[in-house]
Amino acid sequence: MGVSRFDDALSDVSKAFDDPGAILRAGDLNAEQKIQLLRQWEIDLRLLLVASEENMTGTGEGVPAERLRQVQQALNSLGAVEDEPSPAATKSGG
Repeated sequence: MGVSRFDDALSDVSKAFDDPGAILRAGDLNAEQKIQLLRQWEIDLRLLLVASEENMTGTGEGVPAERLRQVQQALNSLGAVEDEPSPAATKSGG
């Protein structure tokens, strides 16, 4: 995955990868790139969950939440966890 393709994936991770495991299995990405992609996917999913709560999407219940859990597990497997997560200031984690 070249730099421009990595940048493309970063702009819409869910289109570039079927699931978080695909990012972990990507041999052409270094650990930092994998973490960056997973963190972007996490942000996207949190925003989707907020939109779902406000009835702004047609996404089925539980789908983004389950994917978010998978993304968080993938981040954990890469050691990209915060020692003490701070409480989120907003629903989207910001």
